[in-house]
Amino acid sequence: MTHRRNLCDFIRPTLKNQKITPELVAALDLVLDRAGVARDDGSAPSAARAGQPLPPFRKELTELIRPHLATGKFSGAQVAGIDDLLDRAGVPRDSEAAAPPAPPAPPSPTGGGTSVPTKRFDAAGFRAFLGVPAGASAETFKQTLMQRLSNTNAPALSEEDYKQAAANLGVPVKHIKAVRTVEVREDPFDDQGRPTILFERHIFAKHCVPAGRFNASNPAISGGPYGKGNYGSKASQYEKLAAACALDPEAAFRACSWGAFQVLGQNAVDLGYGSAVAMGFALTKSEAAHLDCFLRFLKVNKLVDELQACRAGDPASCVPFVKKYNGSGYATFSYHKKLAAALA
Repeated sequence: MTHRRNLCDFIRPTLKNQKITPELVAALDLVLDRAGVARDDGSAPSAARAGQPLPPFRKELTELIRPHLATGKFSGAQVAGIDDLLDRAGVPRDSEAAAPPAPPAPPSPTGGGTSVPTKRFDAAGFRAFLGVPAGASAETFKQTLMQRLSNTNAPALSEEDYKQAAANLGVPVKHIKAVRTVEVREDPFDDQGRPTILFERHIFAKHCVPAGRFNASNPAISGGPYGKGNYGSKASQYEKLAAACALDPEAAFRACSWGAFQVLGQNAVDLGYGSAVAMGFALTKSEAAHLDCFLRFLKVNKLVDELQACRAGDPASCVPFVKKYNGSGYATFSYHKKLAAALA
């Protein structure tokens, strides 16, 4: 994995003159070496940790970067993005770094970005990951999953977060806010602290192994597209996710559009998450994590220019963006009209 390059690519747009000096590169390498992060060429770090008390790497890293930021301070989106990169690089949280490594603990019963292995779970493996005992009821499984995805203290986006994201993309703040308005008119977290989702039956069927495996036995959650007006209530989306997770967890998480910007889980690996399950759990952290996911999607799919070209009151100008962002059926749900109206 190119963890070091990914970190540099992530912070570069927010640095003064958008440049990383050789001195900063050397300092970053030194911190990441001591954190035990492998070099991008696969070679071992020059001073990997070896069972000794660990310093608070994340604090040290952010304090190293902060003086080089154009604004002089981090936004919530930047912090969430750096945390996600360091999670995937295996750098411990500072609360974990204060003491020598301890034996693995059982999974936490709450959400908020719990670390998720980068592998495809089968149903039994996912139950074990959640800490659900063998032979436990379907209701116990569902309630445990709901608890793990809940974060009632998830921080909201700030105006500074929006400004940083807009500067990162080179688009007006109102364009980012307009997409959020169209995708989730209400709160990006529901009343139980779970990221707002929409479950897509045809996406679940597509990603099961083999595809369509559960179409006959579970037609309510596996089959063709629901179509306009047939998705069910907001509350029912997590019921569908839980039922699908009992069959094929990875396909279930891929089948959901997640959070404030409704990014579909099937994009997870392309966006740099270890899996769709990992993406779903990452989005329990904060609204800033939702914004980071959105930025990743725009960059990976080269949609920044299309978003920038959208104009208030001009649905036609929004078609190139929504056609890629919402899919070929965008007109059925009037996404181009909604976005043009939201920009007004």
